[in-house]
Amino acid sequence: MGFTYHLALLLLLSAVSAQLSGHVGPTSSLESKQSKICNVLDYGGCIGSSDIGPAITSAFTDCVLNNSGSTLYVPAGDYDMKTWVNLSGGTQWAFRLDGLISRAATTGGNMIAIEDADDFEFYSANSAGGIQGFGYQCRNAGPRLIRIVTSTNWSVHDLILVDSPEFHLVIQEGFNGEVYNMAIRGANIGGSDGIDVWGTNHWIHDIEVTNRDECVTVKSPASNIQVERIWCNQSGGSAIGSLSDGTAIEDVLYRYVYTNGGNQALMIKSNLGSGYVRNVVFDHFISRGTAYGLDINQYWASQTPGSGDGVQLSNISFSSWDGNVADGVARPPIQLICADGAPCFDITLTDVYMWSETDQAIVKCESAYGSGVSCIQSGPTHTSYAVVTASVTKPSGYTSPATMSGDLSTGFATDVAIPTPTIPTSFFPGLPQISPLAKNL
Repeated sequence: MGFTYHLALLLLLSAVSAQLSGHVGPTSSLESKQSKICNVLDYGGCIGSSDIGPAITSAFTDCVLNNSGSTLYVPAGDYDMKTWVNLSGGTQWAFRLDGLISRAATTGGNMIAIEDADDFEFYSANSAGGIQGFGYQCRNAGPRLIRIVTSTNWSVHDLILVDSPEFHLVIQEGFNGEVYNMAIRGANIGGSDGIDVWGTNHWIHDIEVTNRDECVTVKSPASNIQVERIWCNQSGGSAIGSLSDGTAIEDVLYRYVYTNGGNQALMIKSNLGSGYVRNVVFDHFISRGTAYGLDINQYWASQTPGSGDGVQLSNISFSSWDGNVADGVARPPIQLICADGAPCFDITLTDVYMWSETDQAIVKCESAYGSGVSCIQSGPTHTSYAVVTASVTKPSGYTSPATMSGDLSTGFATDVAIPTPTIPTSFFPGLPQISPLAKNL
């Protein structure tokens, strides 16, 4: 094997070893958080309530904050919610949501925000609880569903999030968080992100997302982020960005990501700006019929340009990809468009077999340095160069991408209610989930 292969392998292994750093998730057991059950039905709530928000707040304020090792409990059943809740503080506590809460007001913000929590778990014991956002009624003019803010040592799992008016789950800063075993159903429209995450040492895994915007996306600032076993099922696809001035992202691993239809398999997107994205690995991707494939675009037209010359991308590795785009001439299966003012370097593609459903394809590169695709340049000097477009033939290692039982053929409509799904037990072809559903424990 040649020097280039060994160098690429060394870069890949060094990047992988620098992802999650130590413990993620709660630091005490779920059982230790059940010494006191704070049932919303004891704090003014009732099944079928027209507004369960005040009961949630009262149960948290009067019970959780006064009892270490407690659980805020919303029993199985249907509830409307008009008053959003901001649950701030608390240590060694859980929020057990076994019921389905439906949005019944158009106030902006977040239906449920958890802020400054430590040793915290938000889950559904029956793996059927969650939030129905009815976003079709107030598109981009209502709340996000859940926001976890500056919290530490926490987990969110076994929840179902449906049709948020805006984003579904936002993880804002904090550290040592874990998100897993979730089904997210959004509409076939922009502004419907599945999971947005930034912060330090967060693990996102075993998630299904349907929408027409980001599936699971890392935003700035972020470090030690691991995303794996993700099913973007008629979704906009995975992303890092949008990035602009002052970007600081490093030590990120995406692996075992399956994308069925949608916008892209993976996009790193920015428009000029400043800062850096470095030490990132995208390993074992399968994609079928996406519009874009492997896509770096640092002149993304949908974003207002930043004030800098470009976000510096370096040590970005792509390995073991098998996928196709809908039309490989209209939108290349591989496109590396880097900022002329900050050429990207050490961009390594190893065993990346991307092709087109039309059986014709091109690749594009601009100011990109590395190896593994014909249009990229190599060498120690990284100066800007104009777009290079090259026609390519089907890669010899390409095979027809695998499928998943439950693949959707189209996204969900924007003008009617989206049905509530169940959480699957596999999120990547041939791989089981990492942790069993709570209802099966």
